[in-house]
Amino acid sequence: MTPSNVHAGHRAGQGFTLIEVMITVAIIGILAAVAYPSYTGYIAKGNRAEGRAAVMKMLQDQERYFTQMNTYVVVDAAVATGQPLQNFSGSARATSKYFVGAAACGTQPMNQCVQVTAVPQFGSGDPQAGSLTATSAGARSCTGTKPTLCWPS
Repeated sequence: MTPSNVHAGHRAGQGFTLIEVMITVAIIGILAAVAYPSYTGYIAKGNRAEGRAAVMKMLQDQERYFTQMNTYVVVDAAVATGQPLQNFSGSARATSKYFVGAAACGTQPMNQCVQVTAVPQFGSGDPQAGSLTATSAGARSCTGTKPTLCWPS
């Protein structure tokens, strides 16, 4: 039997029609449109968790320093080297999502209160959270548009 004798309803060896390919691409596009916002939400949530962890680690390091020296120590988030405590989140400064700094709380002296701030870096900024802040007195805040996301209870 030659290919010219093949029945009209049977397309052996001819592949997909353009309509079938277009429907498949449309379905993939719809799935991607639904999945992408969820994905970016999970990424932002993970970045915020990294920032909160960095703030809490800095506060623990500050308390350890305070027990030895009877004062807290200033840490500059913008300076890469020579800082007394680790001033970035994650395992390496080059890939960290936040830079972390410490200063006195308002007008109080350094031996009474320290304020730790994590500033987002390298495109990890989350406008809903912004910079994360916590003090040795227990106050927590952020600069974002949705502060309930910053320090969930």
